[in-house]
Order: sequence, then C-alpha cells, then structure tokens
Amino acid sequence: MDIFSSLTNYVEFYPLAAFVGLLLAGLNIPISEDLVIITGALLNQEIVQAQIPDTKGMLFPSLLAIYVGVIISDFLSYYLGTLVRKGTIKASFLDSLFSQRKMDLIHKHLNNHGFLTFIICRFIPFGARNTLFMTSGFLGLPMRRFALYDITAALISTNTLFFLVYYFGEGVRSPIRVAGIILFVLLILTILFMVIRFLSHNRLTPWGLPQVVIFPLIPAAVMAVLILFCRQFFWIVAVEAVLFLVMFWMLSFFRNPPRKIVPDESILYSPADGKVTDISPVEDQEFGSLLRIGIFLSIFNVHLNRVPCSVTIDRITYKKGMFKDARDPDSSRVNESNTLLLKRLAEPKDPLLVKQISGAIARNIVCRVKETDELNQGDLFGMIKFGSRTELYFPVKDRSYELEVKIGDNVHAGLTPLVRYNNG
Repeated sequence: MDIFSSLTNYVEFYPLAAFVGLLLAGLNIPISEDLVIITGALLNQEIVQAQIPDTKGMLFPSLLAIYVGVIISDFLSYYLGTLVRKGTIKASFLDSLFSQRKMDLIHKHLNNHGFLTFIICRFIPFGARNTLFMTSGFLGLPMRRFALYDITAALISTNTLFFLVYYFGEGVRSPIRVAGIILFVLLILTILFMVIRFLSHNRLTPWGLPQVVIFPLIPAAVMAVLILFCRQFFWIVAVEAVLFLVMFWMLSFFRNPPRKIVPDESILYSPADGKVTDISPVEDQEFGSLLRIGIFLSIFNVHLNRVPCSVTIDRITYKKGMFKDARDPDSSRVNESNTLLLKRLAEPKDPLLVKQISGAIARNIVCRVKETDELNQGDLFGMIKFGSRTELYFPVKDRSYELEVKIGDNVHAGLTPLVRYNNG
C-alpha cells in the first residue's frame, strides 16, 4: 500500500483526475474504468486508516466524480455509435460485420432484454461496455431507454466494485476474502437477475403514483446512507438485504402483469386477485336476491381490479367508513368502499355490483372509470392500494348458473371464472 500512501498527498485531485480519465475512456482511449474506480476506493480507504486531516469529506466527491464520469463516458460511446449510423463517421467494416438480419436480431434483443444485458456487460471489462454502448447508438436504441438502462446499471456496478474494494482492500490477497467477494458479487448478480426478470414480465401501473415512486425511494435512501456512513460491513449487508426486500415488495405491489383475457360472456370472471373468503346470499331492496362472492386481497396480491364481463357503468357510489380487517365479511358494511353498478352488454342483461373495500392497511381506493363508460370483459377499472377486499354481486332469481369456485380458492382477475350462466 506504499504507493497509495504516497498518493494520499494528492488525494484532493482524485475527483478531477477520475472524471477526466473516465471521459477519455468513453472516447475509446485505453483507460481502464475499473482501475479508476479501484484506485479511488483504495485512496479513500487509506485516508480513513491514516486519519489524514482535512480529507474526511473526500468519499462523496470521489463517488460523485465516478458516477458523473462513468455516465457521461457511456453517453459519449453511445453518441459515437449514432454518428456511425448517420454516416458522419465512416466505419465500412461494420457493413460486413452487421448484416441487416443481425442488426434486427440485436435490436430485438435489446428491446426485450436490454436491462439485463446492460447489467451483465457492466461487470465485464476489456471493452464489452463500450462495444454495447456504441452498438446501442448504432442500432438506434432510443436515448430514453438507453439512459434508463445505463444509469441504473452504472450505479449498481460502480457501487459494487467501489465498496467491495473499500471495505476489503487490505485483504484482497487473502484467498478466503477473494472467494467471499466473488460469492457476494454472484449473490448480488443473482438477486438483480431475479428482480429484472420479474420486472421485465410485469409492468408497473401508473395508478400507483405517487407511492410507486416515493415509497421505494425511502428504503433506497436509507441504503445509500448506510453505504456512505456505516463502517460495520456485517450490519450493512444484513440491513441492506432487508431494505432491498422491502423496496422490491413496494415495487412489486404495483405490478400490472400482462394477461390474455379469453372472451366468454357466459362467464363472470373474478374482478380481483386474492382468496375467496365467503360466498353468501344477500337481499337488496333495489335488486332483490343476490349472491355475494367476497375476495380478500393480501399485501402480496396484484391489486388491480377488472370488470367480470362486458358492461356499461351505470352508477358509481363512494362511501366513507372504517378500516376493519378486510377478511371479515362485516367489513363490507362498515368500511370505506366504492361500489360500481354495472349492466351486462350481453344476455342476460342483468345488473351486477362490484364493490371495492378498504382494509386495515389499504387506505386508498382508485377508480379510473366514469358513469356511462363501456368496458370489455377483463378491462381494468381501478385498484385498491395495499391489503383490501373486492366483492361481486349478481342476481340469482330465475337464473340458472354454476359456481366455478369455492371458499378458500385463489383467484386471478380476468382469468378465473367465478360464475357460469347455463342459459340466457
């Protein structure tokens, strides 16, 4: 570590040197991005151990210089690729390297698996990153998508490399420590792969705003504070793992998985994901004899609501109330709720009721339709944020029908048949 002890005398110049070095790397000048990051981590580690005066605040400037330098460097490579595509820079060898078929395949891959590709390439040195960034520009990957993929991947890879060296720098020559670091990196990559795979198959609903943005930022901010100021590696790993799971759950709560609705107007599909908790007859002054099917949505279910069949929205009635446990059928009577009166467009043209009910945790009912709207079977109409209850009411007098579910069954909105009419 003698060389780093000597360099600490000039540590105040590191942020500028790192920024310039990373910019040059973006212009394909052979400067190792990893070496710049590792140097910064070791320098900051040496400062802490040597307790050099007037240098305690160098960690944040060093990280900021790395973040900004890496991202601008990547955008320079992307921009060079766009210049090649437009013919501003001549690169005739690319014509033989990339046939139109290959370009179409790569472009399709980036559209479908770009997030994962950027994450993986961020951890591969020796030109893989610049090749990916220039290829993205050359193939015309939209800048917004490139920015989202690259900034996320850059923050993950630079933080992983910097803080592994920062905390383990003294023992990197120890085979046990090296093996531990490798396993830790593999664990991070495995978790990231699972998260990215999950999010690639599940869109996030805009109805989750602002919670879908604000709530995950809270554990993310705590994670960042721990990384910057906590020196106990065990507690960092333990707390960060818990916070990561919390952040992942908050994002997954607002997921909107794609669903292929099979139209069948003889069926009433489930209006919600969850578990059937009760099936009971009820008498209503306006509609007479009805059958109620109650569905409890746990905090782990998809919380979007769908119409059970093709309908017209006749009436929407909101009622203030309590926030009792949504598993209790009595919550239907006393809790905050939003009731949609629907009229079937197909025979039998019966009225239906779908009731959104808040629970002990859910405190926000979202309804994004209005009266007179027409919806197709399985269309989304709202959501209930966090654990809640949804009920379907349908007339049973003079109707021949079959129940397709029983109490305790798990159901999925727009996919699971609750009721099947035998005739019109």
